[in-house]
Amino acid sequence: MAKKDGGGIQQAAGLIRYFDEESEDAWKITPGQIYFACISLSIFIYLVNEGVIAWIRGLF
Repeated sequence: MAKKDGGGIQQAAGLIRYFDEESEDAWKITPGQIYFACISLSIFIYLVNEGVIAWIRGLF
């Protein structure tokens, strides 16, 4: 079978043009928000593994 390579560049250009445009209604996520979410999730998982969350729930 022969391999067709003619449309790949045009398809890639279309995808680049599609993803390059930004919508006014799109959510904006800053790098600081990503860092905060990762650190918060890491601390929560650590506390769960250490039993701190279960201990706090046992107080109530």
